[in-house]
Amino acid sequence: MCETVNISRRMVRVSRKTYNNRLDVATPHQYSVGQLTSLNKDLDGLYELLYSQWRSVTEEDYQVFGGQFKLLLETIKSLYNECRRAPVALGLKDETRKLGMNYSALYELNSNIYNFGINAQNNSELKKALEKAGSIMHSIGQ
Repeated sequence: MCETVNISRRMVRVSRKTYNNRLDVATPHQYSVGQLTSLNKDLDGLYELLYSQWRSVTEEDYQVFGGQFKLLLETIKSLYNECRRAPVALGLKDETRKLGMNYSALYELNSNIYNFGINAQNNSELKKALEKAGSIMHSIGQ
């Protein structure tokens, strides 16, 4: 069973932090690499939580946090673009690269949840193909 409430709360918290970082990076003398490092750590934790749960996410679960997830992705992307334009003197290059990787990982995970978790349940042909692939993988693993 998916931990929908926990995922939603964590997503809101990380979204707020991402948005605040986006505001702070607009005034470079008030932004530090430590803020971006902390955010990347939170994004890593969110990814781990979602990854451990993604196969059990139902359409009803996704209705609770899907919109939040899309908004988070947009905010991360905006922050990433702002950080790329930040003065080199801030030393954000490595953490900005990590932020880009976090965006990519979360974007892919959102796609997997939506396409393979939710849409697969509504598409009988895709569901059968995934079940067959799973049974083949299971028989190979034995």
